Amino acid sequence: MKSANLLAAALLCLSSNSFTQTTHTPLASYHPFSGAYSKNFTDAFSLSSNIAALSALNSFSAGIYGERRFMLEETSLYSAAIAMPASVGNFALQADYFGYNAYNESQVGIAYGIPLSNKAGMGAKFNYYSLRIPSYMNASSINFELGAIIHISDQLHTGVSIYNPLSSPLGKNTGEKIASVYKAGLGYEMSASFFTQLEVIKEKDKDVNVHAGLQYRPIKQLFARAGIFTGTSTCYFGIGYLYRQLRMDFSVGFHQQLGLSPGLLLLYQLNKNAKE
Repeated sequence: MKSANLLAAALLCLSSNSFTQTTHTPLASYHPFSGAYSKNFTDAFSLSSNIAALSALNSFSAGIYGERRFMLEETSLYSAAIAMPASVGNFALQADYFGYNAYNESQVGIAYGIPLSNKAGMGAKFNYYSLRIPSYMNASSINFELGAIIHISDQLHTGVSIYNPLSSPLGKNTGEKIASVYKAGLGYEMSASFFTQLEVIKEKDKDVNVHAGLQYRPIKQLFARAGIFTGTSTCYFGIGYLYRQLRMDFSVGFHQQLGLSPGLLLLYQLNKNAKE
């Protein structure tokens, strides 16, 4: 009973993965996915913050992420991403899953990013989203997202992105739509080992959410990060270790009412230079 009550509270109170009268929040988790407004901290998951981050990626990157939201199996989130540079731009594939057998959401997307110059880049992604509640609902939607990033200097980067600008309907008869999400971000790299990011997120029918985060790499093998989301009163912390080209990252998010959300990230990324 306690687990069911917590699950109900999570689905009703959390700013993501919840129903409103007219829109359905996109499937997303931002805790491990910063580094979009950076050149030293970009990886396959950075495109979750701004799809145009894919344009700045210059090495193969692939990873998986799992998160046990509020310590409940029913609110688990899983994500996998693969990004690959090519001579005509960069390509990526991402898959996300939230929920359990009685309620789940999934999304699969294919993305393309291209640098317009050494100062700017853009990206686009097409998604297939599905919501499944056995014996009640099985609905899907196709949508897209666009983004652009400007590298003002080697240290300062900014950009904007939009998810689902056409507010795609969720199925034919649900009366629901997938919400549009607008984001604008600014990142500053004090050095190659220290990065800060500020991102403003505006989802349709919801208040503005501000994400402030930082990443620090005291030595090549060790990573640390922290951040806060003002709209959901959520903060997170993470620490990671790099062994050769494989990084393992442990994180924990904290919500004032719903509690802890531990997560684990495994990321493989080729060095920019084989001699590194």
